Amino acid sequence: MADALSISLDYLAGEDEAEPKETTLDKDMNWRIKEIANLSDKDKDKILSIVDAFIRDTKTKLAYRIG
Repeated sequence: MADALSISLDYLAGEDEAEPKETTLDKDMNWRIKEIANLSDKDKDKILSIVDAFIRDTKTKLAYRIG
């Protein structure tokens, strides 16, 4: 799962204090992350590219108060 999210195992386990603490994921999100981790690298890359685009677009909208 750490590889799929491009984070360290320490961070995933909550032991890496160098990175900011994140909110706890809900049950459905945890399930999705585990399922994504089981996909091929090619499919993971596709999904993460789409997620990254949504995150970027949302941050842009918030920054410019669009939508």
